[in-house]
Amino acid sequence: MLSLTALLLASILVSASPFQQKRSAIVVPLPARAVHSANKVFDPEAAKRERSRVYAKYGGKNFGQTFNATVVRPIEARSEYNSAPFDIQRRATSGKVPLVDVFHSTDSYYYGPLSVGTPTQNTTVDFDTGSSDLWLPLSTCSRCPGPKFRSSSSSTYRVSGTAFSIQYGDGSSAKGKVATDTVTVGGLTVAKQGFGAVTKETGNFLKGSNAGLLGLGFPANAETGKTPFFVNLVNNGTLASNVFSFYLSRHGGSGSELCIGCTNSAKYTGSIAYHALDPATTRGTQYYWNIKSGGFSYNGGSSTGSFSAVIDSGTTAIYIPSAAAKKLYASIPGAKDASSILEAGLYTYPCSSSLGAITITFGSTKYAINPADFNLGPVSSGSSSCVGGIIGHDVVGGLAIIGDEFLKNWYSVFNYDTKTVGFAKAI
Repeated sequence: MLSLTALLLASILVSASPFQQKRSAIVVPLPARAVHSANKVFDPEAAKRERSRVYAKYGGKNFGQTFNATVVRPIEARSEYNSAPFDIQRRATSGKVPLVDVFHSTDSYYYGPLSVGTPTQNTTVDFDTGSSDLWLPLSTCSRCPGPKFRSSSSSTYRVSGTAFSIQYGDGSSAKGKVATDTVTVGGLTVAKQGFGAVTKETGNFLKGSNAGLLGLGFPANAETGKTPFFVNLVNNGTLASNVFSFYLSRHGGSGSELCIGCTNSAKYTGSIAYHALDPATTRGTQYYWNIKSGGFSYNGGSSTGSFSAVIDSGTTAIYIPSAAAKKLYASIPGAKDASSILEAGLYTYPCSSSLGAITITFGSTKYAINPADFNLGPVSSGSSSCVGGIIGHDVVGGLAIIGDEFLKNWYSVFNYDTKTVGFAKAI
């Protein structure tokens, strides 16, 4: 694993600013979360844990409720705003640091470094576009995975009386209080950043390779009621461009990265195609990075039907409405409903199959998924049936959750100013 201090800050001067304001962009390391085991056999327990996480994030959402009424300043109106996302390749002095890929025969999740407090203390977080809160374990949490934050050693730490709690369907939980402190990711700092200061974890939270989580979603979805870290960077005018972008490697390899305030043209080919966010699905309020999709298709066949798709870096597989999943697998030769032997929403197909193109449509573009990413492994050792990585799962609003299985194939750019998500073919 790379050193937590192995981060370089890339600063640029925005010439359009009348104040010659210095703005920044950084590339952060990420390692990788799994739904099959070290011998690449499908792991049903890991799949259940992931489904519990998905349900906790999306299943019980009340889209009439917003946790954070923060008014986001209209960056588009600023005279110094540069609408073209900053490409970090344009600066020879820019640092490039990969994310850590947690690999257990499949790429499970990707995490990277964060520092907190005064003086700073280093820890690690899962960078998650599907949620909006930052939460970190305190040193008083005896069983929490580390590195843990010793709040008593920070002169800028302040804790409130407001409770913070995350509860998953499998019984896993993280609990504590809402607090504030100085938080830095790769030289980009927010003073008095709100976060969940966790003092107790149970269940599968105790098994993670990373300590905490940093949500990159929108303020309305922040259960702490605090403005998310990235949005604070935007509001403070810190960034070269008000974007962040992901490149995710495969099989535990190096090279995964999160570029904050920038894109990295060395990580993709061709141009980036952007797609507008879809707040209509969530009753006019933007909770997630969700965009309209024409659905999945197999080998150029008919579509599964349209839905709104959340682009979620914090989820491993792909979850679509149950009816859409049924239609997709009906078009894949030899595919079978595996509900009776595994669990609802899972399907198998012959491991020996030479799969055709599995694509999802955004706008007028079809985006393909590598068959190796779609394959979650054989049902058991020696089985001739493999589990498909697109899972039928119904959540509020008919949302689909498009996770790392897709993002490993496509470089992704999240543009806060234009409220779009862009994709280009990953190298």
